[in-house]
Amino acid sequence: MIGESLGKRYKILSKLGSGGMAQVYKAHCLILNRIVAVKVLRPQFASNDEFVERFRREAQAAAGLSHPNIVSIYDVGRDGDHYYIVMEYVCGTSLKGAICKSGYLEPQKAARIAWQILAALQHAHENGIVHRDIKPHNVMVASNERVKVADFGIARALSTSALTETGTIIGTVNYFSPEQARGDAVEAQSDIYSLGVVLYEMLTGTVPFKGESPISIALQHLQTTVTPPTKLNPGIPKGLEQIVLKALKKNPLHRYQDAKQMMRALEPYAFPGNDYNIVHNNGSTNNEPAVADLPTQILSSPLEPEADMEETIVRRKQKKTNLRRTILITLFIISALLALAIGIFIMLPEWLYVEEVRVPDFSGKTFEEAKILAESGHVRLDSPEKRYDETVPPDRIISQRPAAYEKVKMNSKITLIVSLGKETVEVPDLTNMNLREAFLALERTELIPGVQSRDYSDKVKPNQIASQSPVAGTLVEKGTPIELVISDGPEPLLIAVQDFSGMSMAEAESLLANSGLTKGRVTEEAHTNSQPGIIFRQSPEPGQLVAMGSAIDFIVGKTQETSSLLDAITPISSLVTITVPPGTEAQEIKIRINDYYGERDYYVGTHNPGERIEKQVNAWGRNMRIRVYIGGVLYRDEWIPKG
Repeated sequence: MIGESLGKRYKILSKLGSGGMAQVYKAHCLILNRIVAVKVLRPQFASNDEFVERFRREAQAAAGLSHPNIVSIYDVGRDGDHYYIVMEYVCGTSLKGAICKSGYLEPQKAARIAWQILAALQHAHENGIVHRDIKPHNVMVASNERVKVADFGIARALSTSALTETGTIIGTVNYFSPEQARGDAVEAQSDIYSLGVVLYEMLTGTVPFKGESPISIALQHLQTTVTPPTKLNPGIPKGLEQIVLKALKKNPLHRYQDAKQMMRALEPYAFPGNDYNIVHNNGSTNNEPAVADLPTQILSSPLEPEADMEETIVRRKQKKTNLRRTILITLFIISALLALAIGIFIMLPEWLYVEEVRVPDFSGKTFEEAKILAESGHVRLDSPEKRYDETVPPDRIISQRPAAYEKVKMNSKITLIVSLGKETVEVPDLTNMNLREAFLALERTELIPGVQSRDYSDKVKPNQIASQSPVAGTLVEKGTPIELVISDGPEPLLIAVQDFSGMSMAEAESLLANSGLTKGRVTEEAHTNSQPGIIFRQSPEPGQLVAMGSAIDFIVGKTQETSSLLDAITPISSLVTITVPPGTEAQEIKIRINDYYGERDYYVGTHNPGERIEKQVNAWGRNMRIRVYIGGVLYRDEWIPKG
């Protein structure tokens, strides 16, 4: 846009900077012949009629702020598709640039800058404007250390527009107040918190909270305790540190309640010698008294030239006569007015006297009951104010102005505050979120997690929310617990293993084909009373639940003579490593082996989820079979050595 003229008045000279919402240019006002700063709204916001209208209104409201520590707004307008705000051009650097240049600021300089920012905020708050985006980037420091706060109008407009977009939060997350992080409406205490972050950064060179994502930083504003600034910079006075920590309280009620309170607390550190020139004299160091203008007066006419002495005497006699007459008339008028005033003074109390009555106690009454009570108490009810209340039922009176039993004139107006009951919120849709995302969504809407359970789901991925109660869209009171069901994925198809003992392999294979299972490893083993080729043991064992298509291993008898006695003295070993799967409670771990001497449990113990177990298994024979069960379910089945 360099070289263009907006509104045929502001010629763009150069670009000063840009942000997410607008770009700022240095421009020359062709009419007043002065340098100004022009902020031009980005096209994606200029196309939104509602936003532009609110932007225009808020910019005009901010233009009404007149304070030495606030960047003045001169004009707001439109040129084609360009919406712009014309502001005072400040010759200096941003506070962010000053911090980056020096690393951090001396405590007195930081306190003095914060004091001036608070002076600007106090003026804005008194005029009903909350800045909502206080950060070093929006604070200009001139060469004479005069501080100028910018972006009052644009910040207010953006916050208003954002209210129409669900889940959208406008601002700079490093300087968010906790209530901004939750998406709540913000008041003056939000600016106090953001100023606390700025003062923390001035004193230490870093913001109190950092993270890999905006969500992680926002969560820290909500939950994490601030590291005391003296841990990072021991040169900070303890009293100044306490001021910073109070401004950064999570609960707005525990912070400074207005900018003036924090200004008074900062004064001993900002102006140790009571040096207020930079802020108390509007930047002027000239202490000479100003000369007041004289009021407009009508001066008497010049003296007339001398006349004949006799004529002069006659004139003087006439003047004396006229003067006496004027004095008499004046005295008569004064006497009449005085008598009238005395009469009015005597009669006025009787004329103006209105009987006093005591205000009834309306607390706890319905509004209809309050109307009847007001009529009998000879007072009138003003339009009621309504607000949410945690203890008073809906449509009942919370409080009143004036207070109960206070004396007022008959027929005075009484304002009643009527309860809307507990504030309700809409339950968000948590399905397909993980637990962390769900907890954050509940935090934003001031709801809390309720009972959590797990269940199989064919539609939702494992470890994501499958369902909730109450369902999304339900209106509930703030603080209501929301029950969550977490998905374990699709339910596996399990079948019970049949008992094959006493069967031949041919019979077993026929039954396996009909039951959806497959034949696994077949091992011959010498066993007392076992018959050659007849199954006397199987794995998994009869009745155990396994997935469809699982393999069943069999051990069949062989004659004792075919076994080699060498197996009885041949050692075999293997290291078994197990990591207990995730879950909600400890599980039983069982290691079962099968070697020359038959089948037996080698290890049985209970372990917590995630625990790692290592066992050296020693046995006898040319090979051994190792099976691991977790919670009664076969987890591993292998032969050593592997064949």
